[in-house]
Amino acid sequence: MNQAPQTGLSHPLVVAYLADLDRALASADPQERQDTVTAVTEHLTDALGGDAEPTTEQVRAVLDELGSVEKIADAATPASAAPASAPATKEKPRGSWIAPALLATAIVSLVLPFFGALLAIGCIVAAVVLLRADAPRRGLLRATIAVSIVTLLVTAALVVGSLAWTTFSVSSVTESGTPAVVSSTSP
Repeated sequence: MNQAPQTGLSHPLVVAYLADLDRALASADPQERQDTVTAVTEHLTDALGGDAEPTTEQVRAVLDELGSVEKIADAATPASAAPASAPATKEKPRGSWIAPALLATAIVSLVLPFFGALLAIGCIVAAVVLLRADAPRRGLLRATIAVSIVTLLVTAALVVGSLAWTTFSVSSVTESGTPAVVSSTSP
């Protein structure tokens, strides 16, 4: 059976090298990735003689001259200092503690009858500002607003209830016949 002659780019070492390079450039900008692979492929074509069948020693010498795929990937993508095989660490965005702190403050404001209303107003203002600024943990910020609104409603109910109680207490005392304090003006 006749086999097609092996060219420089179809040599198993070159195929493996280009596949490794492509994987090493996985996190690079797509255009930069394509440009780097194209440049290395052109260099290999020129160095290995195009259509001629190179020996394994010739291929190794050219690949050694190019250097490791990691070195090429690092030079092509200086921003990605970590190798592609290293696990990515997930960093918390700055200010990620603010939303839970606001929610905790809003919950505390629920148990403080009248002072809690001031806290709740502050929490609402802060949460709205952070939501408009695309802060992290938007769900917690929305929960802060909801809890703060409940605090304001409870405080309003307490105020109305205490006013109604005071009014009812004063009117019931005057109707029962017990003397009520009445201020009179003399002519």
